[in-house]
Amino acid sequence: MVAENFGSPWPVVGVIGLCLLGYILLERRRSPWIADNLDRSTRNVSTEVMAGCMDTVTVIMRAVGMAVVLCTEEGLHDYTGLALKHILVGHLVGQVATLAFSNYETPLCTPSIEVLPLIKAMQEQISLMAPEQNESVLASTILCSSCATLASGLALYLLGLSGMGSALRFVPFSVEVSVQAMLGLVLFGLGIEASCEVDILTDFAADPAELFTLFLDFNIFSLWAASFLCAAAIYFFTKYVKDSPFTIAAFTFLALGIFHGIRVASGISIQAAQQSKWLYPETEYFPLWKLYELETTKDIIWSAVFFNMDKILLSAFIISVVNIACQLAVTSTLLPPKVMGTSTFDYEMIVQGRSHILASLFFGFSADYGNDDTLVHRMVGGRFRLSMWAHVLTMALCVFFVDIPKNSLPYVPRFINGCIVLLASAELLVAGFVQGYSLLTRNEFIVVCMAAAATLLCGGQVQAGLLVGIFLAFADTIRNFTLALEQLPPARDEGGAKVFELPSYIFFATAPGITAAIREELQSRVVILDWEKVRGLDTKAAMEFAQLLDKEDTRPRGALVYCGLKGPCRPLLVKAEALPEETLLSTALVRSLSLPTILGGAPVAASWEAGSMSNASYETARGGQRGSRSRRSTRLGVRSMHLLAEEAPSISWPLEVQGMLQAKDLARLLCEEQELKLMGRGNCAGQAASGFSAGDSAGT
Repeated sequence: MVAENFGSPWPVVGVIGLCLLGYILLERRRSPWIADNLDRSTRNVSTEVMAGCMDTVTVIMRAVGMAVVLCTEEGLHDYTGLALKHILVGHLVGQVATLAFSNYETPLCTPSIEVLPLIKAMQEQISLMAPEQNESVLASTILCSSCATLASGLALYLLGLSGMGSALRFVPFSVEVSVQAMLGLVLFGLGIEASCEVDILTDFAADPAELFTLFLDFNIFSLWAASFLCAAAIYFFTKYVKDSPFTIAAFTFLALGIFHGIRVASGISIQAAQQSKWLYPETEYFPLWKLYELETTKDIIWSAVFFNMDKILLSAFIISVVNIACQLAVTSTLLPPKVMGTSTFDYEMIVQGRSHILASLFFGFSADYGNDDTLVHRMVGGRFRLSMWAHVLTMALCVFFVDIPKNSLPYVPRFINGCIVLLASAELLVAGFVQGYSLLTRNEFIVVCMAAAATLLCGGQVQAGLLVGIFLAFADTIRNFTLALEQLPPARDEGGAKVFELPSYIFFATAPGITAAIREELQSRVVILDWEKVRGLDTKAAMEFAQLLDKEDTRPRGALVYCGLKGPCRPLLVKAEALPEETLLSTALVRSLSLPTILGGAPVAASWEAGSMSNASYETARGGQRGSRSRRSTRLGVRSMHLLAEEAPSISWPLEVQGMLQAKDLARLLCEEQELKLMGRGNCAGQAASGFSAGDSAGT
């Protein structure tokens, strides 16, 4: 009779024995043995046990609400007990593993309600693949959920093992807030669905007008309104009156008493309340071993894992990064080491990775560590690990001995479970929209709103909203980063020229702003670009510098001098035609030159021409140098002197020198040349002004 109603007691005895053995063997890692732990908490044993029992009640209430949501599809309600065992087994295994490996004193894990929308979406897709095959649908859903737990465990373990936790700072804060807002919206829809069996998210995306009409039907309105009003009352009570860990438990028992009191006074039977959807129908009893029999003997739809891979990976991201990593990052602040124990972020990530991997091997649902749950546990009176093991033992008793859906669920009104889900939704919505509005900048908050809108328009598809949020968030981040890099140090005057000190890296987003500032100064004077600190630039940035030499640009241009150009930058600039490819070179210093030395006393015209230099113009340049080679043997360290007619365009190729001293002398020389041009010197058959084409000082 006991086995028929409650299951075999031997698994419970075995679990209790394993828990005690694990406690004795693993607790010594923290130095106190079981006798020491009992000795230091002898006066508070009752408080410790009560705290553990309160955790059990809280977890079971949350798990029941989640199991009901997973089994709202037609034909799946009878399997609510199996869904509940899937959730509680994951919590139990994860909690034991966390206690076994963690350095924290009272780390409490709870079922991850944040990934419930994704698991529900997986189940809906599996239902389409295998209609009217309820056991196969449930088995495949549990398999996908376990795969999500395994993926998150591997991600957590690798992040902790590689020490890449610090890389999480590169995830924009608006993405984290967007995830909270989107999950809050989806959980709101699931809470309404748990109350009145109306999928408002899907109906909103399909036909909003019909949903509005259905939503206001009195029979449906009374069901979801009760959940909504109860959730609102609890939220405002905990926020403005008393934030107590007993609030939800007290509400549950009070609501049960009031509902059944009104039902009895009105003469409504249990069956009538079930038919009007105020109560859940009765479910079948399933022992725990049925969960593993379901996963080994039924026709699992293996292709469901591949079809739902995007949701599985998204669940892993939410569990590992949004939930656990963000929680562990602030644990030392919320729970100081003298209270919680000393540990590190990376090590606790490894601990959570191990617990999730073990939970997945037992076909368990994800259970995440939470600072808020741990704080509540300590508020109730849990200070030592004795309270955590009390929670583990009472949870094991409930999992193995009591079939909660069969014995309790038919007497629990729907609005109570819907209220619990709506409360979780309210916390996420407030964190996403209310707190986000006060913390985020305008652009970041717009990212949150756009991601939430995409989720609603796609019928509650969180992955669609996440893609929109990530794209917009990183676009905003690049924009802010670009604005920071575009702020060049103020240009300084050197040798009659403006000197720009370029940043260490120039990429496609920063180059337009930098070249615009250079072009503005280049219209009327000599500009020196100091490339000494530049370690790289991308292709589009090089093309932006080539635009400074655009032949079709008719605006006036002065001379452009490249100083200190080295490393991988020059090949990119040459490829983008921002520098000449083949030129001559002389290695003399500029400061030993003067304008007559360069011109050799000849009143010839000199200018730069965009594009490659022809052989004829090259010979002309060489011919202009033959008569005074000795005087010009120490000429400027540039690659060529290109002599053209006066009507040739202004300077189009930049001059290039090795150091700043050369750049200053060259700038002074070019300024003197410009003064001579303005004074009208050299008016004869070849009246003109002189200019130079640049090259690489590292050539021959």
